[in-house]
Amino acid sequence: MKRYMVIETVDQLKAISDSLRMEIITLLVKEEYTGKQLATMLNLSASKVHYHLKELENHQFVHVVRTEEKNGIVQKFYRALAYDMKVSDALLPSLQEDTILMQESLLNHLRSSITRLYNAPEESFLQFADEEKRPPSIGLNSEVKAPRHEIHEWLKKYKALINELGQMEHRYLQRVANGEAEDTEENFYLVTVGFMTNERYYVADDESLPENYEHVPTEYEHITEKVVKKKKGSDSDDDATRN
Repeated sequence: MKRYMVIETVDQLKAISDSLRMEIITLLVKEEYTGKQLATMLNLSASKVHYHLKELENHQFVHVVRTEEKNGIVQKFYRALAYDMKVSDALLPSLQEDTILMQESLLNHLRSSITRLYNAPEESFLQFADEEKRPPSIGLNSEVKAPRHEIHEWLKKYKALINELGQMEHRYLQRVANGEAEDTEENFYLVTVGFMTNERYYVADDESLPENYEHVPTEYEHITEKVVKKKKGSDSDDDATRN
């Protein structure tokens, strides 16, 4: 499977601007499946899934990788052509008028991350284990009120950090190829979705912790850990000591 494919026509844009089709592509990125298998996984009729598969195949998002005969019926196994899509600059006028593709693209990131979360091993989530056993991870869902130009500047820095992750992998794979490091089966999976909105959900009348608790200190000023601790000398702490 290729990494990239380029969306070059408005018809392709329309074909991919559908949540079910994006979900099908997400499944076909990981594995090859028949239309019947996809229908079972998605809890849909086989005819409906086959219709969408045909549309995706016609627009070159998926293709048949092999066939298998079973009980006299030829089964087609489909796979996505690529796991990363780029859009041709010739389509910029269409993109400026139609926001559905961007919405579906962001949703697709979230859908694929949910699937990978459920499929990840238990060892991935030992966040409360001793520090030496704790795997790298981050979970963050936040709102930031700031001017757009400042957000743009921050995004430049964030994208530079993402690029640094790619450079880290390149250096590591080079060391493995040279026999200087042992290959590991672990990967750090990261999904990022961010956008401007005029809605604000995370508003509390009181953002303080209950009076007997305090945040565990971290290196971050505005990001707190999930775990909090009782204040020393608090009434509940004293009661627990007496008991």
